[in-house]
Amino acid sequence: MGQSPEMKGFNRAKIRKGLIIFILLTIGALTAIFLKTHTGNTMKALVNFNFGYLAIVLVLSFGDMCMGALRNHIYFRKLNPGLRFMVSFRANLANIFMGAVTPSQSGGGPAQLYIYFKAGVSVGKSISVSVLNYLATLIFFLAAAGISLSVLSDSFSKTMHTLIVFCFIVFAIQFAVFILIVLKPGFVLKLATMLAKKLCSWLPRFENRINRITDKLVTEVTAYEDSCKLFVNEHPYILLLAIFLTCVLYMNKFFLAYFIMLGLGASGHLAEVLCIQALVLFICYFSPSPGASGVAELSIVALMASVISEDTLSIFTLLQRFFILYIPVILGAIVVFKEAGSSLKKQPPA
Repeated sequence: MGQSPEMKGFNRAKIRKGLIIFILLTIGALTAIFLKTHTGNTMKALVNFNFGYLAIVLVLSFGDMCMGALRNHIYFRKLNPGLRFMVSFRANLANIFMGAVTPSQSGGGPAQLYIYFKAGVSVGKSISVSVLNYLATLIFFLAAAGISLSVLSDSFSKTMHTLIVFCFIVFAIQFAVFILIVLKPGFVLKLATMLAKKLCSWLPRFENRINRITDKLVTEVTAYEDSCKLFVNEHPYILLLAIFLTCVLYMNKFFLAYFIMLGLGASGHLAEVLCIQALVLFICYFSPSPGASGVAELSIVALMASVISEDTLSIFTLLQRFFILYIPVILGAIVVFKEAGSSLKKQPPA
């Protein structure tokens, strides 16, 4: 099955540091938004939130977590038929939590790989699923952002328009790169083999160690290549299903925000709200801050200001982030700290 992926992200000290940064940036942004936009009616909007819409939002929030797990699980039903859905559910939560406490969400992927590895899935297979799902995400966002940009082109400032276009270009480049990775994974093997030979010639004393590392890499990349071929050549319908589930996943997030807005008594146009939410997530996807903290809150305010009144902006921003991110982060923290605790118990004494 290969060696366990190195989970530096499960270091408790680093997790706490990232969590503190995430919390401070979030509180700072929400406080600044509240101070700038609050009126005498701001707290009334929260107190008077419609409980009927609250029930819908809770269902959509739970559906969001399940859908994120399901789009992974449809692949593993072929790769590891005996894998339980709960493993994918926990892996998805760990991904969200670690993404929220690491810069540019860099720790989410390794956390997910670790959960699957402990359940008996090779790293190469898990990486193939992550890559294929990321490709589906790129496809969705390129389409959604393109539509949203054309619909809302006159609704925001030139600076915001430039930022969105920049993000669009970054997504397009990544899409081209990931298409190449999926269709030509053998290139990675050739590159790794060439690099290993060079290192052996430069560092002959470490030749055995370099060869062991290269053999492990070749094993995992081969598993990754086999998995990609399995879905691209033999089961393309799973790729199409994953793209469909990705669309459902993100549309669910957008509708969740829309029902929060209705619960607060606002009445923005559905298509406009959905497009704005697409652009918010589009901007946040490559944010350098943990969990896009700060960037997400300010983006929501900047884009939603044209739809809802100023006195409900801060409450809407808080609730949108709470149901889409904060709840999964809390649940993901439970998963990650439990895994970190169990891994510490298994370590031999010094």
